Order: sequence, then structure tokens, then C-alpha cells
Amino acid sequence: MLVFLVFASKLGLYTAALTGVGLLLHGAAAITTSRRWFLILGLGLVVVIAARLTLLNAQLGGGLGAAFSPETFSWIWPANRLQAFAFVGGAGLMALSAIARTGFLKLPAAIVIASGFALAGHTQGLDMPGLAPWLAGLHALIVGFWIIAPFTLWPRTDLPEATIVARMERFSQIAVWSVPLIFVTGVWLALRLTGSPTALLTSPYGQLLLAKLVLASLALAIGAWNKFRVTSMLAQNPARGLISLKRALGADIVLFASLLTLIAAATTFTGPGAA
Repeated sequence: MLVFLVFASKLGLYTAALTGVGLLLHGAAAITTSRRWFLILGLGLVVVIAARLTLLNAQLGGGLGAAFSPETFSWIWPANRLQAFAFVGGAGLMALSAIARTGFLKLPAAIVIASGFALAGHTQGLDMPGLAPWLAGLHALIVGFWIIAPFTLWPRTDLPEATIVARMERFSQIAVWSVPLIFVTGVWLALRLTGSPTALLTSPYGQLLLAKLVLASLALAIGAWNKFRVTSMLAQNPARGLISLKRALGADIVLFASLLTLIAAATTFTGPGAA
């Protein structure tokens, strides 16, 4: 039971952190202007990191009764403090950018949160980490930009069609060069963590990473459909184009939710070197 709560906390942490990164980047790129969600996700990230540390403490102590034990926390905190500081600090900058109604804090806040993925995780356990942790942070930064798109690009009824198309075009301009980096960094990190192409194909951890790559490829195909087909449909037949866009973005939501679940599973139930 407790291990599944730890898994749920990891899934919640990744979801809050990556969607927060994405929302900040979309805000910095003028794709969205939602101040309310900056505050909600900033607070949510702080709550989730606190819940995760508590559950990790309980897991180390052998049960929920040890959730607030200072003895076990002295073991949990050193390994997680840098990531916690990055997430909480980034969340604070996110909230401040919304309260102060300023845009220049959004990109720094996104970078600070994404750095949390470099400061903890499996790349830190490598014998010679090198650039791997920071490539993991870059990977998280771009993944965040991608997975928030179904929400910021959703064709709300209060948005003019011209605004919807403009947001899609702005997203595409950035995605066309940034999204390929997801695959480059993702494959490199997968090989680095598993140690060899054979381990990537045969180990449980490697197979979860490959499943993640397959889902990401499907999402990329949907993105290409949106760029080369749906955009033109919106111009020629807006009603039909909006229906196609909603279906494509809905499929993206399912794929991205599955991706986050796979990532959380790969880092909770298995790991590099698992047989």
C-alpha cells in the first residue's frame, strides 16, 4: 500500500513540476496569459513536494506511523533537499510572476524548476554523471513545454479563431526545433542510464523507457498532424478544424498522462541495473 502512495506522490510531483515548467514557458512565449494557474500550480508543487518527502520518510521508517520521524528524515533530507529547494524556489518565482504581473520571471522560474530534475534522480547515481544530470534538466524543460500544450492550445469558446491559430503557430515555431531535442536527449539519457543498447532492450527499466519513447513518437505524429493539416482546416473550414483540433489535443492528453505514469513507474518500481 505504502509503495503505491510513494508512486502516486512521484506521479503528482512530476505532473505538477512539468506542467508548471510548461505553463511558465508558454507564458514567457505569450502563448497563454493565465495568472490564476500560475498561482494554483505554484501552490500545488509545494504541497506535492511536502507530501512526497513525508511518504518517503514513512517508507524508510517502515510505515505511515514513521511519516514524521526526525530520525528517518535525517536520511531522507540530504538526498532530496536540493531538488526540494529547486521546486519550492521555482514555485515561489512562479507565484511572484503572477502576483507582480511581470513576465521576466517566467523563464527563470521554469529553469529553476527544471533544474530540480538535474539535482536528484537516477542520473545522480551514475559513477561518472558528467553532463547527464543537466541534460536531464534540459529534457525536463522541453518536455514541460510540450505536455502543457493541450491545455494552453485548447480552443475555448471565449477565444476568437484568430487567437487560436496564432497560439498554434507560435507553439509550432518553438516546437519545430525544441521537440526533436526531447528525442535526442531522451535516447542519450536512456543509453547512459542502462549502460548499453542490449540493456535498454532487455531490462525492465529500459523497456519502460522504450515504451515512453513510443508514446512520445505518437504524440509527435499528432503534433505534425496539427501543424500541417489542422491549421489549414481552421482557415478553410473553422467548424471542422475546431473538432479535429479538440480530438487531437484530447489524444495528446491521454498520451501525456500515460507518459507521466510510465516515468513515475520507471523511477519508483525499478531502476538502472534492475534485472
